[in-house]
Amino acid sequence: MNAHILAKCQRFIESLAHMRKLKMRVIRADEKSITVVLPVQEQLINHAFDTYMHGGVLTTLVDTASSLSTIPALKEYELCPTLDLRIDHMSTPVLSQPLYAYAECYRVTRNVLFTRATVYQENPEKPVAYAISTFMRPGEGNTDPAFKAVIDGDNVEEVN
Repeated sequence: MNAHILAKCQRFIESLAHMRKLKMRVIRADEKSITVVLPVQEQLINHAFDTYMHGGVLTTLVDTASSLSTIPALKEYELCPTLDLRIDHMSTPVLSQPLYAYAECYRVTRNVLFTRATVYQENPEKPVAYAISTFMRPGEGNTDPAFKAVIDGDNVEEVN
């Protein structure tokens, strides 16, 4: 585990209001991968359909973890918007357990970052979902300096 990368990723999550609302936390980070947890919350349970949550919340978890996995893959922080995100749902999550998203950025090019993620509960070998995504690199000098300062720990404030 890398404490510097972990702190950077946690500042990213804490700077965004919807991440704080969902109570997501980065629990593991190193030079190759990130693990994010989404705790069990009554507000996310859909009792009418006997499932853990709305699909949009799972998508947000995957997109967040995948996006965070690009942070250690780059020399300096870049705000990289999602180009494409595909999620293959493998099983229905159970109501009583948190969801974890393990993500890694496995390829970096001049214009695009490629990531893959696994969403699971108790056991990564029994996934709830698999995902692949791509992120656009903005090019040198095109990252919002205020947001970069927040991520780097130079200026801690809410971005949105």
